[in-house]
Amino acid sequence: MGNLLDNQRGLSLVMAVMVGTLVTMIGYATVATVVMESRTTVSYLQSTQAFWLAESGIELAYNWLRFQDPSPGGTDAFVHYNGVAAGAGTYTVTIDPDDNNTNTYLKQYKIVSVGRVADIERKLEILTQTTTFNRYAYLTGDEGGTIWFNSGDLIEGPIHSNDMISIVADPVFMGKVTSSANSFNEGSPFNPDFQDGYQLGVPEVQFPTEAEVMGNYWESNTDPPVLTIDATSSKHASVEFHADGTLTYNVWHYSWWSGLVYDIQNATANVDDLDGILYVDGDVSIEGTLQGNLTVIATDDITITDDVVYHDSDSDGKPTASSQDMLGLVSHRDIIVADNSANRNDVVINGALLALANSFTVENYYWGSARGNLTIWGSLSQKVRGPVGTFGYYGTTGYQKDYHYDSRFLNQAPSYFPATGQYHFQYWKEITE
Repeated sequence: MGNLLDNQRGLSLVMAVMVGTLVTMIGYATVATVVMESRTTVSYLQSTQAFWLAESGIELAYNWLRFQDPSPGGTDAFVHYNGVAAGAGTYTVTIDPDDNNTNTYLKQYKIVSVGRVADIERKLEILTQTTTFNRYAYLTGDEGGTIWFNSGDLIEGPIHSNDMISIVADPVFMGKVTSSANSFNEGSPFNPDFQDGYQLGVPEVQFPTEAEVMGNYWESNTDPPVLTIDATSSKHASVEFHADGTLTYNVWHYSWWSGLVYDIQNATANVDDLDGILYVDGDVSIEGTLQGNLTVIATDDITITDDVVYHDSDSDGKPTASSQDMLGLVSHRDIIVADNSANRNDVVINGALLALANSFTVENYYWGSARGNLTIWGSLSQKVRGPVGTFGYYGTTGYQKDYHYDSRFLNQAPSYFPATGQYHFQYWKEITE
């Protein structure tokens, strides 16, 4: 009996030791797990903090770049922020100008930002490029009063106004909408569909001067444009594009004695030989089918006297997916759709339109009967929003708008098309090494 009790006591002791050892091991494992999870939590927190420090560096450098006039020169990378303390860590930002910046007005900069917290680093990189006016589907400096975006309006591509945008009912905005105003002019009801969001209170887009527009050309050229048309001193010019890649131009004036007198009649040029620019000192009328890439810059009005379409476009005027044709029309006054027989029943315009002093508008838009659709495949920017027709109780005059964005303009521009003074992201990425 005594041996049995002794054996039981011995077994109990062994079990107690084993249980104690097991509890101790579990305790150590629990402590180790807690420590590991704590370290993991700390590392995650530090990594997150490092990421947002890097993101802050990107935003600060990007905003700094937007306000540099002129843009930073040279092609050597430079450290703009070096180990700046913020929060729990630091950020360092390097700006690297593109090697081709010295040869173009369309500047590119790669911005690399490194956020560091303790021993953890996160690195972000963006490529930013000068924004040209054609990147906007629709842009105004002044809305020209209360002109509503209304039900049935479908606006493709990015939109901006330096002014307050008036919206009523449920128009659809497919691209991002920005305004320098702090609010919309909201009609009732107010149910717009912002498919890519909106942002208010953004910096105003500055419309360039005549010197700045041509400065884009001179920044990468030493010789004057191949073709400059003189339409000063009461002279007028016209240009007609042809599907074979040529154009015809005329210059004329009116004489009391002889009536219409041609100073230049039916002169021709190959679009590809013009190096992307046609400069008109004065006013010019435009029509025809363009094959090639060209920007027409006029110091006075540009008047559309018939359809202006690309060689590679379909029957509705939409550029084909493979089209390399691209047109810019830049007027230092107005771009006007003529009130003539050719435009009496619909008109189609391909290209990026920019009216720097005033508006894109229609001659006698308030008079006569309806003229069908005014179709644009491209982009439209104007200092002051201009009318193209009237609609109301007493009937319709002018045109119904049928505007479409040329999505190629998100990443391309007609030759020497003016810049807005702003930048946009070409890409954003995190670098993991």
